[in-house]
Amino acid sequence: MTKILANDGISQAGIDALIEKGFDIVTEHVAQDDLINAINTENYEVLLVRSATTVRKDLIDACPHLKVVGRGGVGMDNIDVDYAREKGINVINTPAASSSSVAELVFAHLFGMVRFLFDSNRQMPMVGDADFKSLKKSYANGRELAKNSRNYRFWSYRPGSCKKSNWPWNESNRS
Repeated sequence: MTKILANDGISQAGIDALIEKGFDIVTEHVAQDDLINAINTENYEVLLVRSATTVRKDLIDACPHLKVVGRGGVGMDNIDVDYAREKGINVINTPAASSSSVAELVFAHLFGMVRFLFDSNRQMPMVGDADFKSLKKSYANGRELAKNSRNYRFWSYRPGSCKKSNWPWNESNRS
């Protein structure tokens, strides 16, 4: 049975899928300084990381049983990819895994910007008692998105549904 160390965490759905396929997965975090010892002692063949754990030349050289290094995320700057591949280690990542989360974060910030949430969050605690009326007046000019729903209809776009009929500017999608 292949042993996997998911050192920087993994979703329960990921754990369940790996167990269902017959893998033995451990999700307890091992400190970077103890990682070589843990991989060799427990005979892990797969190391799954995110941004917190680094996989450098010293770890690659010291762990001869390592067959796969997986990076949950877009970049792989915390892994010596070329060196690992030279040593026969398969290096993989999940470049699109966080796309929806990033899109949600962007839109959350856009919503916050049109309502001046960042500035009001900073100013109200500092001068809100003394200058509440003028602050309230200045923050009352935020835009209400409901009045502009036609312009924001594309926010319900889902990746993979890229047919022209789903595009927000298509006349058939306007109410």
